[in-house]
Amino acid sequence: GDGVIAGVAVHGGTGAEGEDQLSVVMKFGGSSVSSAARMKEVAGLIQAFPEERPVVVLSAMGKTTNLLLLAGEKAVGCGVTRVSEIEEWNMLRDLHIKTVDELGLPRSVIHAKLDELEQLLKGVAMMKELTLRSTDYLVSFGECMSTRVFAAYLNQIGVKARQCDAFDIGFITTDDFGNAEILEATYPAVAKRLHGDWIRDPAIPIVTGFLGKGWKSGAVTTLGRGGSDLTATTIGKALGLREIQVWKDVDGVLTCDPNIYPNARTVPYLTFDEAAELAYFGAQVLHPQSMRPAREGDIPVRVKNSYNPKAPGTLIAKGRDMDKVVLTSIVLKSNVTMLDIVSTRMLGQFGFLAKVCQAAETFSLVRVC
Repeated sequence: GDGVIAGVAVHGGTGAEGEDQLSVVMKFGGSSVSSAARMKEVAGLIQAFPEERPVVVLSAMGKTTNLLLLAGEKAVGCGVTRVSEIEEWNMLRDLHIKTVDELGLPRSVIHAKLDELEQLLKGVAMMKELTLRSTDYLVSFGECMSTRVFAAYLNQIGVKARQCDAFDIGFITTDDFGNAEILEATYPAVAKRLHGDWIRDPAIPIVTGFLGKGWKSGAVTTLGRGGSDLTATTIGKALGLREIQVWKDVDGVLTCDPNIYPNARTVPYLTFDEAAELAYFGAQVLHPQSMRPAREGDIPVRVKNSYNPKAPGTLIAKGRDMDKVVLTSIVLKSNVTMLDIVSTRMLGQFGFLAKVCQAAETFSLVRVC
């Protein structure tokens, strides 16, 4: 890409420019690494930018996260006596073994993780219980396996890579299993670890998206759906990188949903505020929380298409030329119930709105204000 490469810095400082620094984050979603063929294409993308020294963040392969959740549910509730009876376990095991075989890698790359996962499912089936903590541990296997496979493949084709579990390189979170928040201590810890590893032994870090470690429990936590984007922007801010690239299966942020209007076009530029607003109202391209670290670190986020790498995509930054385009994108939110509350009691009454919100929370209603 264009621009000056910013040096890596421990959070809060500035680093010197030079080739001893990581330069960008490249994050790839599940569809981008859903098969051996797709992984080869992603490896080709990384090789196509030899001037970059990327940190690569990966999601789980394809629908692996859903398969893991379903396997866990069946282990709890379907009275299975053997893990081999769980169809989803067989599907995800076969997917990963097939991928490793097609990439020409030894199966030992994922054997340990598959064995560990099988033991976990056996334990869940025996206990007939799957807590939020256990669920986070269960779904973490998706990213832990995809990164191990991809790092091994890069090394095999001569691109030096290092697999990194986010929970081992400094991602410290709250203990809110299923939707943990990244704590401020993460930034210096991640910067120190990734930068230190690069200086000692330059190899592309292949980092698990979506995962962290609870600061009290020390257990694996997840950042909620779409949390891999947040992993990428957190690393970008921690290292003070030039750009955060989020590779999806669409040509950036579109003017509307292409499933509703097929002539949707790519929006070339967005501000962080616009991107956050679109995400809040349901745009599927970016995670609502993922913009915050990039905004705080003033690091542009570029959304690109791994199926169409030559397309420029969408650049999200602090500001843009507001004279060119005023309306950027339209988001449709379906199945929304409008509640119009009219009451004479609310005039001048302290706490009326709080009571309305409390009533909504009682019935687990999500408010869109």
